[in-house]
Amino acid sequence: MATPHPAGDPAALARWALGRMAASAAEDTRFDAVAESTEHRPAPLEPAGHYGWRDAARWSGHGPDAPGPAGRPAPVRRRLTGLSTAALRRDAGAARDPLLALADPARLIAGTASAASGRAAWSDGRPCVDVLLTPHPWNAAPEDPWLPPTATVLAVSVDLATGLLLRARAHDAHGCFRSGALRGLRTDRPGTRPEEREAHVLARMATGLLDPVRLRAHVTTGPDGTPPLGTGPDTAGPPPRTWRVTTPGPPPRTTTVSGDYVPDLTDPATARLAELLTPARLVSRLTDVTATGPHAIRATTRPSSFVPRSAWLPEDALTCYLTLDPATGILLSARTETPSGTVRHHYEVTARETW
Repeated sequence: MATPHPAGDPAALARWALGRMAASAAEDTRFDAVAESTEHRPAPLEPAGHYGWRDAARWSGHGPDAPGPAGRPAPVRRRLTGLSTAALRRDAGAARDPLLALADPARLIAGTASAASGRAAWSDGRPCVDVLLTPHPWNAAPEDPWLPPTATVLAVSVDLATGLLLRARAHDAHGCFRSGALRGLRTDRPGTRPEEREAHVLARMATGLLDPVRLRAHVTTGPDGTPPLGTGPDTAGPPPRTWRVTTPGPPPRTTTVSGDYVPDLTDPATARLAELLTPARLVSRLTDVTATGPHAIRATTRPSSFVPRSAWLPEDALTCYLTLDPATGILLSARTETPSGTVRHHYEVTARETW
């Protein structure tokens, strides 16, 4: 990702860090590092939004780490040599491993509600940006070792050159329940590369989470015909991104759609419209991303594991073509195809205006 981080402004730094994490999904970085993670305690049973009651053992797939000296949890360490970040994205099990997840920051975007309090910093001799991520109560995955829905905040240090997480501390209402780091990171990426248009598209898709917008739009819905639109469940307060969408008839249908929706409780057509408005949810499902135009990309779907599913990419092995409006962060066009080339869905924004 080409743009150097802006110095001094916490909001701009947080925005940069979120975009840098997303941009990593377009990159293949080979790296060596020592990864470590400490599960300080089991998280308590708490209601977790859309997912209901969960506990830490279910989030991480195992109980707390064995006690170390003086009863303290012992960190789990692993030397990672010659790993490829692209290969990690194709490994459905890697996201469940708290050590490997530090090298897959784009996976966290779908479960993130906001990013704040950015700060320029250094970690283990590398420049980074510290940022606080809050989980989305409906989109964050209970099995996520770093950002489950009962977390209150995840503090991470985002490496400037690679977007990898040099440090991470996950907190819930009772304090820090997991911490980790990548130490001695060595990579084949000496810095950012300005020609990477796909990285900029992914970054803008993610930072749309932070931008309020109100739009009116006309959208054609391709093979879907005229979908049975609904507004979906109410959100807990005024949504920051909203648009009033008219789809063609007969008869034409108009509905108000938020970019924030509850998975499984919103009809698929409305969910796809919501993801056009706030496409950050798609970022975590993408791999093999290539630019097809100044603001357009082609990508394949990464294995789902527990990564929150997208209404556009509900299954593996789909290919998607996305065109972004950089001013608003919305998708002007989205098309998904099966491996045989059959168009599954194709929506296009034919007219739009702010209101």
